Formats: sequence, C-alpha cells, structure tokens
Amino acid sequence: MQNLEKRIATLETTNPPAEELTIIRRIVCPGHLEAEINHIRDDGSEWTRQPGETEDAFIERADSDTPPNKHGIKRLIASNMELHRADH
Repeated sequence: MQNLEKRIATLETTNPPAEELTIIRRIVCPGHLEAEINHIRDDGSEWTRQPGETEDAFIERADSDTPPNKHGIKRLIASNMELHRADH
C-alpha cells in the first residue's frame, strides 16, 4: 500500500494540470489607469507591442510564446513603458 501511495504522489508532482493558467500582472501608474500596455515580460523574455497590433493580440502573442512552469502556470508582467519611464 505504501508503494502505491508513493507512485501516486510521484505522478501528481510530475504531471502538470490538464489546463494551463496565465496570470498577467498589469502595472499601472497613478492617473493613467486605463493606459494600454506596450511591454510584457516574464522570467526570461520580453515582448514589445508592434505598430498596429491590438492590445488583445499583443497579450495573446506573449502568452502563446511563454511556456508554462511545471505546475501549468504562466506568469507575465504587463506595463506601459512610456508612462513608466516618465514617472522615473
């Protein structure tokens, strides 16, 4: 019985969930809460919004380029770099 429990525990830790989850943290600046994003990053990659690209298409592009972690989760940080630079 203990052997079976070990095998189940191993399977549960090595197999990601069936559904992926994307978490997007949107960084906003005071007074510009509705500003569209033009920059997305994760732990190792960065994306810049292309001219004429909608915000939704931009998010989808970054999301599809990002591999999930071992738990099936993608973590992205989105911002508007022009506003971020203006505040600093």
